[in-house]
Amino acid sequence: MTLSQLKSGYHTMNSYSALIIDDEPLARVALRNKLEEHLEIEIIGEAGSVEDASAKIPVLQPDLLFLDIQLSDGTGFDLLNKIDFSGKIIFVTAYDEFAIRAFEINALDYLMKPVSDKRLKEAIERLSLDGRSPQPKTEAKLDYNDRLMVMLRRSVNFIKVDTIVAVCASREYSYIHTTDNNEYLTSYNITEWENRLPEHNFCRIHRSTIINFDYILKILPNSTGTADVIMQDNKKSFTISRNCFKKIKDRYSLYFYLIFLQPIIIIFSLRTMNRNI
Repeated sequence: MTLSQLKSGYHTMNSYSALIIDDEPLARVALRNKLEEHLEIEIIGEAGSVEDASAKIPVLQPDLLFLDIQLSDGTGFDLLNKIDFSGKIIFVTAYDEFAIRAFEINALDYLMKPVSDKRLKEAIERLSLDGRSPQPKTEAKLDYNDRLMVMLRRSVNFIKVDTIVAVCASREYSYIHTTDNNEYLTSYNITEWENRLPEHNFCRIHRSTIINFDYILKILPNSTGTADVIMQDNKKSFTISRNCFKKIKDRYSLYFYLIFLQPIIIIFSLRTMNRNI
């Protein structure tokens, strides 16, 4: 039985139509040949540029893009910003400066050129798992220098973790607030972000809020016995809940000692001075 006959009769597994986007013809051929071994992938076309791909994607409507980052007339990011694509993306790149680990976390997967059979197999397996009913997210912990792929007004954007000022819950979703005063809606809930963000820099201060301690402008004691956190740039204010307050004080004991006890020490000193006069 030929490979094409096998593919035509292959109904026991999900199949995915794919478009290969790479400006190097030999790279497209090499990837196509490797994908012949994966019966669930049907290559429905190729594109060699941003312009070419942006014309073909609406017509072919692939389920999956094998997307190179550096193209002849732009980047893969330029393409994603230009089109409305809701399918899966597997990045293919020879450039490790594009925060490869971040792509692994936020895109379906990434493949480094030259593409190995093992990594391609892993990517296809992830594709099959991703198509099943929703499973709990178990992505790796983020580093402070990682990049995230997020959506803003139907365009794909890449933001650095160290530019996140706060994450705020919105029902089962959440908003990322960044230093450029943008808000990005994400499908992760607040607990998932708490597990993913580096705990050295980020702390959950409320059931609906995580903040980046690097962007605290000041912390002010409030009438409830906790404190309000004022952030830099947009001067946005967040209240620390009672449940989180003790945990934060224990973790940042010196920081909170200076904030809450220093005024008491000053008042005590003034009273002592008045008695001595």
